[in-house]
Amino acid sequence: MADKSGYPGGNMPPAYQQPQGAYYPSGPVPPPYSAAPQPAYPAPAGPTIIVQQRVVAPPPKNSHGILGFLSKEVDAMGRMTEREINWVANKAVGHVDQNAISPVLDHFKTNNIVQLISRASGRTLQIVAAPTGHLVVDGAGLEGPNVPNAVWTVINEGKNQVRLHNNNNYLAIVNGNTVLVNMPPGAVHGVETLLQLSLAGRQFVTIMSKKVGGQYVGVIPSGQLKSALATGGGDHGQFGVRLIYSPYPPQAGLPRK
Repeated sequence: MADKSGYPGGNMPPAYQQPQGAYYPSGPVPPPYSAAPQPAYPAPAGPTIIVQQRVVAPPPKNSHGILGFLSKEVDAMGRMTEREINWVANKAVGHVDQNAISPVLDHFKTNNIVQLISRASGRTLQIVAAPTGHLVVDGAGLEGPNVPNAVWTVINEGKNQVRLHNNNNYLAIVNGNTVLVNMPPGAVHGVETLLQLSLAGRQFVTIMSKKVGGQYVGVIPSGQLKSALATGGGDHGQFGVRLIYSPYPPQAGLPRK
């Protein structure tokens, strides 16, 4: 079970609050969105994985693109093997350019610290404490270098594949949901914490599961997470990237793998 030891010195993330909407740096914070119910987070399924509640927005019946393709296949998935499901998802996603180069992707060097700003909510991907005390993720964080629960340290594995963590709490996609996996230093990682980056235009990236293609980290406009299974490469799955810290001098860095 992920616990408070992930934040040394007692520097715990803030208690979970209902997302407040878009962040307005030069104005007041909007009032709470009273129509949105307080999410209930289920107990974790294992000793280290914290499963985030699914927030699914069903696609229209005649939806096109990735979500539409996956919705047509969902009835058959119960009869499909994992290998077949992966093939269907990869077919829907199409080709991923693992050798793409851009200023945005260049922020993801090993040991860089970044913030991920959701295009849908206008706020950052952050770690918060659920009412149960477990650590979970939402997309309602503030932006800036003094928000320690909304920054992610990068481990670049090459081919635009990364692992992102905050004090060893790793962002992962497990069973169609965006979750946190606490991995002590030196622990052997599985593929669940390996994430594939792709460009979405010139300013945004998408963050896809490397284990199951077509499942993305996603946020809805309220700041709540969206089921990774229901998230494609559209606005809900796109993030701007702010570089908070880099150990490399300007125009320098580790060679790309």
